[in-house]
Amino acid sequence: MGWNLRWFLLGTILISVEAKSPSNIAVIGGGIGGASSAHYLRKLFGDDVSIDMYEPRKVGGRLATVKIGDEEFESGGSIIHAKNHYMVKFAEELGLKHRKTFPGHFALYNGQEFVFTESSWSLVTLAKLLWRYGWDCVWLNSLIGRTLTNFENIYTLQDAGNAYSSVEELLYAMGGAKFVNMTQTSTAQGLKEEGFSPRFINELAMAANRENYGQTVDVPFFVGAVSLAGAQPGLWSVEGGNKRVPEELVKAAKVNLIPGEVSKVTLKNSDDRPKFLLQYQLKDPNNNQILTEQKGYDIVIVATPLNEGMSNITFTNFPTPLPEIKGKFHRTVANFVRGKLNAEYFGISDPKAAPTGIMTINADVMFNSIGKHTPLNISKGYTPVGPESEDAVWKVFSQRPLADSEIAQLFTVVKDSQVVDWLAYPHYASPGHLETFVLYDGLYYVNGIEWAASAMEMSAIGGRNVALLSYNWWHGLDGKVDTGRTTKTEL
Repeated sequence: MGWNLRWFLLGTILISVEAKSPSNIAVIGGGIGGASSAHYLRKLFGDDVSIDMYEPRKVGGRLATVKIGDEEFESGGSIIHAKNHYMVKFAEELGLKHRKTFPGHFALYNGQEFVFTESSWSLVTLAKLLWRYGWDCVWLNSLIGRTLTNFENIYTLQDAGNAYSSVEELLYAMGGAKFVNMTQTSTAQGLKEEGFSPRFINELAMAANRENYGQTVDVPFFVGAVSLAGAQPGLWSVEGGNKRVPEELVKAAKVNLIPGEVSKVTLKNSDDRPKFLLQYQLKDPNNNQILTEQKGYDIVIVATPLNEGMSNITFTNFPTPLPEIKGKFHRTVANFVRGKLNAEYFGISDPKAAPTGIMTINADVMFNSIGKHTPLNISKGYTPVGPESEDAVWKVFSQRPLADSEIAQLFTVVKDSQVVDWLAYPHYASPGHLETFVLYDGLYYVNGIEWAASAMEMSAIGGRNVALLSYNWWHGLDGKVDTGRTTKTEL
């Protein structure tokens, strides 16, 4: 055999070994972050790799619904911005429709009276906003527009196969030092430096943060900007519930769904690459006993929060301690009530004139916000009931479950009620801390991105990032990780 032929054959063998895909990948958690990870892992690695998803409850995670009477309502993440590229694209690819919206009007409440009430006439509302807040609302559109322009850089970067080892690196790639610095100052201070008035900060910005994150303008400015973007027009949700996005992503990715809860991830010695052994518990369907099983993987994606009170997963046999996961999650209570709003409690004489959304600007008020909701599935010819109806369904966000006596203050009639009490998003502080995406080579963490801001689109970005990290690591594409950064911000 000639030397040229031998080298050709050897090169062919080496290329074949290099291009080999991992045999199996585990995704721990079936929320939007885990579902996005699985979606992009399938696109990157192809159909030969086996993808197992561990989800002991329901796919969707914190995208969930609640049943009131015979109808379902959104209890988790409920709005999607028109410029949320991935969420928009997912819905289009999966054939999911936008849910019909109905007009309403909001008001800002300080615990004693409304300081601002939206009009059913847009020009009147604009005049009222200008009268109370000056040009701040116009400047807000400019601020959000500039922020979104930088934010959208991540889509081009990820399309090119770039991945980031930490949330800091990802934010820097999106918006440079500006975005990183926005995580280190409060919303109040950031808006002040941008020239916004104290009234705007303490009313509109406070109301947005109270409704979206159950917190105040002390949260980091980047979180506050995401919250304020949720006050823009063009917001939408998925017909049948936003949980349908992760549900359909998992199906389309041909994921093997395992209804088990992972308790341990063990690093196994290997001459070539790290291997991981997952230990998990699941119920035996025949006798309802808890079984402990284990399975090995080439790559593991953790797509569930590892923060205190959120996870019981332990990591063993690693040569050095894994990165510390800091911070706690914020308690949020959604009190669902089918009944008649007590208009008189809010100083309204005509119940028909009551706002359909009430946002609070005072942290001492017993609730964060009250909003009238429509069912997830709207039949043809559906007509929404007014705020004066005893059949209207309201979602009352609060820091704790409200007592019956407190519900009785807010509603004169209560036909049905449900309480969803959960840890919905991080408890933010300023300056903020930013997590890692890399726990170990081959072991990646989606939910670190929530400490920049918790939102469906952020989780989808995090999901794609860890899929790219996995792919680039497996194929030795180091030049595709943390590109373009020359200086580092000290946090």
